[in-house]
Amino acid sequence: MNRRKFMAVSVLLAGPSILDPRAGFAMSRALWPGPQLSDAQLTALLHGWLDAFNADDATSYRTFIAKYLPDGLPYLDDDLAVRDASGGLDLLRTELTSPNQITGWVKDRSWDRFSRVILTAKDSGHLSDIGFRGAPAPPNFSIPRLSAPDAVSAFDSRLHTEAAAGRFSGAVLVAKNDRLLYQQGFGMTNIADKTSINPQTRFCIGSMGKMFTAVAILQLVQQKKIALADTIARYLPDYPNDSLAKKVTIEQLLAHTGGTGDIFGPKYDGHAQDFQSPAKFIALYGKRDLAFEPGSKWYYSNYGYVLLGAILEAVTGQTFDTYYAENIFHTAGMHSTSQLPSPNAVPYAGSLATDLKPVPPYYGTPAGGGYSTVDDFFAFARAFQSNRLLDPKHTALLTTGKVDTGNGTYSLGLAVSSRNGLPCYGHGGSAPGITGDFTIYPQQGYITVVLCNRGHPLALNAASYIGARLPAG
Repeated sequence: MNRRKFMAVSVLLAGPSILDPRAGFAMSRALWPGPQLSDAQLTALLHGWLDAFNADDATSYRTFIAKYLPDGLPYLDDDLAVRDASGGLDLLRTELTSPNQITGWVKDRSWDRFSRVILTAKDSGHLSDIGFRGAPAPPNFSIPRLSAPDAVSAFDSRLHTEAAAGRFSGAVLVAKNDRLLYQQGFGMTNIADKTSINPQTRFCIGSMGKMFTAVAILQLVQQKKIALADTIARYLPDYPNDSLAKKVTIEQLLAHTGGTGDIFGPKYDGHAQDFQSPAKFIALYGKRDLAFEPGSKWYYSNYGYVLLGAILEAVTGQTFDTYYAENIFHTAGMHSTSQLPSPNAVPYAGSLATDLKPVPPYYGTPAGGGYSTVDDFFAFARAFQSNRLLDPKHTALLTTGKVDTGNGTYSLGLAVSSRNGLPCYGHGGSAPGITGDFTIYPQQGYITVVLCNRGHPLALNAASYIGARLPAG
């Protein structure tokens, strides 16, 4: 899995990655085929990388990558965008994690996020890979809980600092039950036109749209129009891979345990505008075999949610977007949410050092990609909390973790985890130029929403910052 693909997956949950570079490693340094670098050489490579990454001048990082990992030049903007979002990285400790590989545990300078940087070397002058992974906070790291006004004040100060430095662009909202505590926009929706972001700005929401698909399917379960144990074949009898369709259940699709794979790759790139209906995805990917035996493990599957959208359409006789509009958005009072792109909500990819680049619009699918506002997600949260979208029994299916993801748990549609010890649930979304986070803290009633027109991990950093400081009582 390359770094671009990993970043898209890792946004789902904060914390350590489910992909551990040490997993399955059994070869000692003595058996390593090829030149072995000394501890000092590996340490020097890591420090050289970090110095170049943190340098104010992006030329330093380009020079380092061109010298040590020329194949990494296509990801230069991705790496520098992470530098923007993090404010730079401070090295906490290092570990030799396999022959010719060193891992550095680092912390964002601007935020509370911890991560790992893994450098794998070919020889003293060349790298074969640079990987980024999540990491838990060290045992001695703690963030004191504040009063709600103090937490919001600290959040506001941090956002203004990051926005003034050009490192944050988006809209945020903090509420407790039905009471707004904070709402603000930062940066520009369109740099060329100097159009400012405000709380009513519509952003692409990426995989946050999966929540709507999950709610829609559970509404049909609640109405006894489908059952969680039913297979794909029951509702899509003409599915191109009959064996797969007869194995994978609705519940497995919701929980990402169906083994149905992803949609992104060469077939998708450059043709996003052609894939606005589940039927077109099925025509392209429907003959594929399973990636693994259904129910045997968890692996995030955008295609699984596309299949749920196809089932929704087959059962209701409506397009998925029409069903959302009538049964979710209207009920919740989400007046600014749709699957269509918003002309003023321009996502920007890249970094400040190499100039931000506008990204083409994203069209909504059952796997995500629609457009919404922080206000509308507040309305969604209130409808969800008050059981206006689902009854308590079926709401619990979304708020109770079911399968271990390595970073927390996943229910039948939401990430269920904790931040600084407080249980929470919600969903994130990420794509080139956009990132978002929606979180509910059920015991305290707090709701946080962050939508950005810059890339990962901007929204996650901001959401984690306020979530770690709001009072526990």
